[in-house]
Amino acid sequence: MIELVLVEGVSDVQLISYYMQSVYEWKHVNENILGITVLDAHEHIENLTKGDNELVLCGVGGNSKFASFVEKHRINAMIIEKEIASFMVVTDRDKESNLKMTRRINAVFENITFEAGKWVKNKIADGYGQDKLVNTYLLIIPENENGALESVIINALKDIPEEKELMQEVIDFIDNVKNDLVPELCKINKYNKAVVGTFFSVRNPENAMRSFGAFVSKVEWLKSESLKQIFMPLGCLGKEKTINN
Repeated sequence: MIELVLVEGVSDVQLISYYMQSVYEWKHVNENILGITVLDAHEHIENLTKGDNELVLCGVGGNSKFASFVEKHRINAMIIEKEIASFMVVTDRDKESNLKMTRRINAVFENITFEAGKWVKNKIADGYGQDKLVNTYLLIIPENENGALESVIINALKDIPEEKELMQEVIDFIDNVKNDLVPELCKINKYNKAVVGTFFSVRNPENAMRSFGAFVSKVEWLKSESLKQIFMPLGCLGKEKTINN
């Protein structure tokens, strides 16, 4: 089974990849059967396997880059030509409604459609005109509040007993400096990025100048119930899907 996941950026790919490896026991490999490779500095690809299943995680380079990534990598043609069993898109909520985000994602694809928080069975024709099925899922995070991946990480770290106290100390610190010293932090997206960046730098100072991937591997994400709930749809990857439609 070949499955494809498109997410926004590098940090999204790294968190999901590490989560899939540590929680669902996927293994990292160097190449993918779809032949998708990085085409510019903003993209990031990670490839995982589990038994006979292959999972390709693609960071498209940002919220506004889904359409260009799909076009550059011929994803619409690939859906027809390759044996892709399921396709997930993971995107930050920011301030958009589910309906608006679903419409924006669906406008990118030609033969398949997505629904937020639901697996959809798409019956399409392959390159020989034969029927084939592609299951799709749109995962919007956070689920019930405005924000991006950083707010999900903050809530996940609050769930983990060993990390909760330090996270609160970091939040208190950012709160103390945001008004007078760094007013830009009054913007919620900048605030959350500062909280996450500060937490990881203090939590693992030896990695403070390294990539986000070096940080996520140091946290026991399995202990976070909020992350478990948000990433629950990822547990369906590598398995047959139960779809009622």
